[in-house]
Amino acid sequence: MPILNSSLESDSRYREPDTEMTSAPHPAHVPLSDVRLVDAVTHVHDADELTWVVAGACTIEASGRRWRIDTATTLRIPAGLQHRVVPRPDSIVFPLLFPAGLGGGANAQLVARTPALEACARVLLQPGLATPQAVACARDAASRLLRSDDASAVPLPRDARVRALAQAIVDAPAHPAPLDELARRAHMSGRTVQRHFRRDTGLSFGAWRAEVRLAHARRLLQAGHSVAAAARAAGYLSTSAFVAAFRRRHGVTPGTLAPPP
Repeated sequence: MPILNSSLESDSRYREPDTEMTSAPHPAHVPLSDVRLVDAVTHVHDADELTWVVAGACTIEASGRRWRIDTATTLRIPAGLQHRVVPRPDSIVFPLLFPAGLGGGANAQLVARTPALEACARVLLQPGLATPQAVACARDAASRLLRSDDASAVPLPRDARVRALAQAIVDAPAHPAPLDELARRAHMSGRTVQRHFRRDTGLSFGAWRAEVRLAHARRLLQAGHSVAAAARAAGYLSTSAFVAAFRRRHGVTPGTLAPPP
């Protein structure tokens, strides 16, 4: 009876490991200067997008406007809209695409991230860690959230004094007080308040207040108010000015949401 030698050296199937294939490169040989994000990149997508920042921040430019996106905000970008992304060196940024659409008209819109939207993005960003049903549900839920009244909530500045000022406007959108008066009440200069709005919401104070007023008017229209009533409640001096602003923002006239006469 033959004796089997269990030594690996005597086994013809054994091979010495290929050191060139298995050894990791020495750290000194890694060109770390090449391991970095691009300075900027321009995209156009066939589907609506939510730009989702996991870490850091980025700036997005589209239609002559700029938005700063971070972990508290997301940008809804309609399909076909060319946009330029400028990431921060420490950023982790993902585009969440929605082939079925997100609504919201032809312009990009800054949206405040909510816990519900965060939960949807967590699944959409990690489809390999979720069931296909969960991914489909997350995409549908995110779309419904962005089409609902919750999506009309504009981001608020982070500074406590400016945030209180902004919340007062949200609570009373039709209040006509100008920026300088509101700033004096907060013991700040108008320029400082403007800087906080641009930095934290991506919008000037005037553009931000217009977003608040249009969002308020949209909720009133969906609740059954007439176009004229919604315009007055949102602080517009004329119905025609409101109709024009609403069409620019949403791509449709407010009459499409108002109840029939």
